[in-house]
Amino acid sequence: LGLAPWVLFTIIAEHGTLKLGSIAALVISIGLCVYGARGGGRPKMLEVAAVVSFAVFTVLAFVADPSLSHWLTRYARAIAAAALALIVFAILPVMPFTEPYARESVPRRYWNSSQFKAVNRGLSAMWGGVFAVMTVSHVIAGTVNRSGTNLVFNWVVPIMLVLWALKQSTPGDALASS
Repeated sequence: LGLAPWVLFTIIAEHGTLKLGSIAALVISIGLCVYGARGGGRPKMLEVAAVVSFAVFTVLAFVADPSLSHWLTRYARAIAAAALALIVFAILPVMPFTEPYARESVPRRYWNSSQFKAVNRGLSAMWGGVFAVMTVSHVIAGTVNRSGTNLVFNWVVPIMLVLWALKQSTPGDALASS
């Protein structure tokens, strides 16, 4: 669910406008933070980072001159994937981004175990790598800018990467690999 604003942004920025994609992702990000804060809880770092990222995208989408706006629209998916990769790797030493999500389904007694920590560090690093490769893929699509290339590098490659990462993230696979 924490990745929903990023996915939504990717879809709308491709088929709609940068302004609409930025606003939609910002609204969803804020909604996730509010939902995370319900009952005295705290929003997750990924959700807060999404609010900041999409607030910046929204401001840029509205104030950019036409040439910058065109460039931003062309490379918006790459910029968003790069931001996501940077966020994931930046918070990895503090708390892997997967850990708060894992705590929702893992009993509290395991939260401080070395296996729990190792699995989450590994999963977060894997996802950071996936987002980094997606960045390169989106840059290729934006640079070549042809319909076939767009289909392969903006859609096929990223979807295959996410499906692979989801398969690696299943609890049985994650625990078996640690």
